[in-house]
Amino acid sequence: MSTDEKIPPPPDGAIPEPDITAAHRREAHRMSENYRDDRPTTVLPGSNGMISGTAITDWLDENGDSRFDR
Repeated sequence: MSTDEKIPPPPDGAIPEPDITAAHRREAHRMSENYRDDRPTTVLPGSNGMISGTAITDWLDENGDSRFDR
């Protein structure tokens, strides 16, 4: 089958689930470690809780003042 030919879907329209192996699980675990973030989240002052996250923590000092206004 060439790359231009389309593979027909199964007759019932469902896409069969792939077999998941131990190698898949190890790779998923390795990838999830890249997203581990233990930093606290902070609410941006004056946003009534609408803007928050770890990036906000990086923007504010210990007193809640902007690190960039200095």
